[in-house]
Amino acid sequence: MSRFEWNDSYSVGHPGIDADHQGLFQLIRELEDADMTDGLLGTILSRLEDYAKVHFAREEDLMKRGGFPGFDEHVKQHRIFEEWLKTVKTTYRRASESPFQVGDLVNAFLENWLVKHIMEEDMRYRAYVAMVRT
Repeated sequence: MSRFEWNDSYSVGHPGIDADHQGLFQLIRELEDADMTDGLLGTILSRLEDYAKVHFAREEDLMKRGGFPGFDEHVKQHRIFEEWLKTVKTTYRRASESPFQVGDLVNAFLENWLVKHIMEEDMRYRAYVAMVRT
């Protein structure tokens, strides 16, 4: 069982964002359970890239519409995440390291992202996006 199970303490008060975050929890669980020898890491990385595009666009739209004053700094964090993911994907394709090492790196980063980004950064915009209609 994963240490990272969704509970209401992770909710930012917006159903779309909460659903996105729940999807990230699911991805982490899949990564924890993945057999890296079957190429699953590449699939998970692609899904993570899709997740980031959709989720960040939704979140940025809601923050902007809600008038969140920390918008620019939050968007910078999203771009850093996207650059990190791009680097990981390149490393995975070219690396001599085993997929297990890359998978462990990704999982550790995502676990930290959950704790730091969602629980600290995303909670800052909670009051600004909770009432914005999708």
